[in-house]
Amino acid sequence: MSSLSNSRISPLVFIVLAIIVLGAAWWGINALSNAKPAGGPAAQAPSGPPPATVIMAPVQSISSTQTQRVVGTLRAKSRSEIAARESGAVLEIKADEGDSVAKGTVIALLDPRRLTAQIGEARAQITVAKATVHQKKSRVKRSSIDLEMKEKLYRDEAISQSEVLDARSASNVDKSVSAATLDSLKAAESRLELLTIRLEDLTIKAPFAGTVVARHSELGEWVEPGTPIVTLVSTGPIEAWLNVPERFATVARGKEIPVTLTATGQTVTSTALTIIPEAETNTRTLQIVATLPNPDNTLVPGLSVTAELPVTEKAERLAVPVNAVVQGYAGPSVFIPTRQGEGLPIAKRIPVTILFQDNALIYIEANGLKAGDPIVVEGNERLFPFQPLIIAEREKGTP
Repeated sequence: MSSLSNSRISPLVFIVLAIIVLGAAWWGINALSNAKPAGGPAAQAPSGPPPATVIMAPVQSISSTQTQRVVGTLRAKSRSEIAARESGAVLEIKADEGDSVAKGTVIALLDPRRLTAQIGEARAQITVAKATVHQKKSRVKRSSIDLEMKEKLYRDEAISQSEVLDARSASNVDKSVSAATLDSLKAAESRLELLTIRLEDLTIKAPFAGTVVARHSELGEWVEPGTPIVTLVSTGPIEAWLNVPERFATVARGKEIPVTLTATGQTVTSTALTIIPEAETNTRTLQIVATLPNPDNTLVPGLSVTAELPVTEKAERLAVPVNAVVQGYAGPSVFIPTRQGEGLPIAKRIPVTILFQDNALIYIEANGLKAGDPIVVEGNERLFPFQPLIIAEREKGTP
């Protein structure tokens, strides 16, 4: 009996519980739908980006020239291997590595004995040739007188025509022999002059003022014509050979440019520029030779140099600090503050065209931007257009 009553009551309990659950759910949904936000309608409005703290700086107008940095190497204006012009043994070398020599300074002496003997022989030959010339001239004079006498006797019919012809032939022969001996004398004098020049060439002199950088021969060494004795590089003005892109080569013609020595940091202004009209096939660059003053001879060949090559005319251009320019998907731009009613100024993006950079300044072109306008130089890394700005002052002592 008890089991039967329990089985009849159980379905009723489940139905009651289901009704209670459904009622609680309906009440909860109704309460949520009628609820209002705590802050009222204004609290539901979407909020913009928070204000950004930035630092400003004015746009500058600077008279500037765009430059292109190029590299090169110092070379001496003259570099020569001073060689022997005659064969002979080296008797003395008067200059060593590192010695500075003036133009005409004796660098080396070769053994002159063989040429001295030949010069003595040539002088003797000249003496003989002069005597022969004197003799033949006398013979020509005698035969000419004899010819005149026989021609007169022939006109007086005192001698035959054959004797006149013989006298005329003898006179012509004497004149030819005299001319030949005179040519022999000139040849002997020319040979003596050549031997004298060769004797002078045994004394090897510096063709220009310079410094000896290498010695190639030693005392007692036999040298032939063309054998190098020393290598000499010129002192005084020096040349910087610069590798310049072809599009910039012609703009530097006739200008003076500052050349900085990479090794020493010294800056020297060139006195003249020369463009070599031949391009490198591999790099497509031209070489420009800049002549540099070198009064103390502190500039030596072989040092690397850099030069700022002017590629535009000098003009007024807008300049901003490097940090003022931000790069985005639309290109480079800067931010300026603008006001829309009361409250904080907001950021406005202005696109710019970058002309060139010079150390910490970037030269630009931009519509709506002029010298003196304030621009954001710090705090613009994550700045958005129309974001409110809190303008701060730069701390003293910071760059």
